[in-house]
Amino acid sequence: MLVNENIVPRPLSREEAENRKHGIYDSFANYLVFCPNCQTMMKTNMYLQSAEIYLAKLQADGTICPHCGAKEWKLGYPMGTKTGFVKST
Repeated sequence: MLVNENIVPRPLSREEAENRKHGIYDSFANYLVFCPNCQTMMKTNMYLQSAEIYLAKLQADGTICPHCGAKEWKLGYPMGTKTGFVKST
């Protein structure tokens, strides 16, 4: 399990998810897979295809979140970004 207090995950927006259905995505972005229940990140800094494969594996295996026990996983970006890159403060 990866925990990084500097990154708050967010799911893909409706527009981003719809674009993905049409094969549109940000090839420069860093995607992450996280538990939407408690925001525990399982893996970050992945290209989209790697993130989707990892997400599918977690879902197929019925992997539970090591922090809260939920079985729901989402693909996302760090909060506050549109490209998947963390904003510097």
